[in-house]
Amino acid sequence: MSMMEGPDAARFGELVRLHTQGRRFLDREEERRLLEEGVTRYRLRLDEARGIVRSAAAEGEMSLEHEVNASAAQLLKTLADRRSRIARKDFDKTVAFYRARAGRNLTSMDAQRRVKRLMEESELKPARSGRIIRTRRWYRQIGE
Repeated sequence: MSMMEGPDAARFGELVRLHTQGRRFLDREEERRLLEEGVTRYRLRLDEARGIVRSAAAEGEMSLEHEVNASAAQLLKTLADRRSRIARKDFDKTVAFYRARAGRNLTSMDAQRRVKRLMEESELKPARSGRIIRTRRWYRQIGE
């Protein structure tokens, strides 16, 4: 039985397309709610529901948060120096990348918070920045 066979899978696919219509970014919480609904209400297996959500995301050119996080984390690791530090300009480039992948639905501050969280999860440190006094204040000013 393929993913889109059966009335339950087809109805769940329609629900996902309706829920994601006109959106460019689906965060983890929304994706989890859709998957829960697919498993509980439509009696699908988790991998079937996940496949339907990913298929709808691909059709609608929408990004899923976990995919954007994985791409941004890889970008951060690539931009880090040999001491695992990220320069401010590279951090800003990663934030711009994150916002572009999220379809600009995120505010700049929200994208900065998410990229900061990715840096902390990847155990990357901010590099010092400044003209006269070089500090990490730019990084500490990003809210939690």
